Amino acid sequence: MHLIHRITLIWTVTDAKNAQPSSMDYPEGQDVTLSCNHSTIGRNEYIYWYQQNPNQSPQYVIHGLRGTVNSSTASLTIASDRKSSTLVLPQGTLRDTAVYYCVLREAHWDRREGRKMDKEKKKRTRKKCIIG
Repeated sequence: MHLIHRITLIWTVTDAKNAQPSSMDYPEGQDVTLSCNHSTIGRNEYIYWYQQNPNQSPQYVIHGLRGTVNSSTASLTIASDRKSSTLVLPQGTLRDTAVYYCVLREAHWDRREGRKMDKEKKKRTRKKCIIG
């Protein structure tokens, strides 16, 4: 028996432009794709994705500056002009039901400690992903 996964995307940031329909259907085991447009991204800003389950704090998923980044749970592809990114969750399951945040964070150096730090921008994109 194949379950159908329904994904509902809700945008709450005016800077983000939603090019996708408000809901999409995925067969069980199919890759889930979430896109984020960030037209005001700065040269030194990283793109971070977080997942937030009900009654929990947001959890880090993946981040990147350019190109494609892969982890054991997701992949992130950043457009060459860096104005959009795509998060792919391979083989979507009920565990992927959550609110997803696309956040821009600026990198800067802490001169006292000689290490790179990230500074979160106030603008972020929120997507609610409901599977089931």
